[in-house]
Amino acid sequence: MGMLQISNDTVALSVDLAGGAIHRFDRHAASGPVPVFHRGAVEADVCFPLIPFGNRLRGNAFVFDGGTHRLQPNTASDPHYIHGDAWLGHWRTIAHDHHELTIAYDHAGKDGPYAYRAEQRFALSDNMLSVSLSVTNRARRRLPYGLGLHPFLPMTPATIVDFTAERYWEQDAAFLPLKSHPARGGMDFSGGRRLPGTWMNTEFEGWNGAATIMWPETGSRLRIEADAQFSRCMIFVSDTAFDALYRHDWFCFEPMTHSVDAHHRADLGGLVALEPDETLAGSCRFIVECHAPAPRQAKRWRSS
Repeated sequence: MGMLQISNDTVALSVDLAGGAIHRFDRHAASGPVPVFHRGAVEADVCFPLIPFGNRLRGNAFVFDGGTHRLQPNTASDPHYIHGDAWLGHWRTIAHDHHELTIAYDHAGKDGPYAYRAEQRFALSDNMLSVSLSVTNRARRRLPYGLGLHPFLPMTPATIVDFTAERYWEQDAAFLPLKSHPARGGMDFSGGRRLPGTWMNTEFEGWNGAATIMWPETGSRLRIEADAQFSRCMIFVSDTAFDALYRHDWFCFEPMTHSVDAHHRADLGGLVALEPDETLAGSCRFIVECHAPAPRQAKRWRSS
């Protein structure tokens, strides 16, 4: 059985064992299911796990504890090993009832240094979805690990994103970090800011783990609350140069425990070095609110 469901009186969730991804996350309404995560995004599923780490790695290689470790590109569309392996693997069911689901994935590490066991626990409580992630190092050596989630969210002309961060990173042509800057001006989303109508693929550091996405057209909003480990987040808005089918109707807000290309930072950029059989864990919560008060006038997008 590849697709599993849990639900309560307020929300419903479908999880695909192929990739351990959320296939649908909807709220119940008199007119029928209303998508919370964007249904019909570029990916078949609407939220996938980033394990053993998220995003890209410069050169598909890193040096750690005196050894050089190499990874292979894992998609046909990108020259990098991207977003880990867990989103490409087949997961299995550990526990399943009406309101909770736990699944696991075991990665043997045949094509690289990483061997691990990943688990996800999905739980519904009233209007909240909690996603708990964990990764256990099954390699025979100490290695740096991270966690993240990659949800696709609806984007409308009036969508507002509200969160606080300290810094953001500009990127090079390969989507790898170049230089960090204070999160000011057009990169200051505190108090709420509309999303750009153009490309954005930006990592923010010093995130406090709280964010609110607002859709004024429908009076609905989604609050995100992440554990302290998730001190980074990414915003991704695509364009037709990158994706010819993109219709400016979705974006991504990605909670992460670590920075892009963190393996090449002296402090590991939020990655955690796990000894064999040690575990890294953390949770993100998504709270659905309807008929929310109209927000104050949001800051319009500007690039600086």
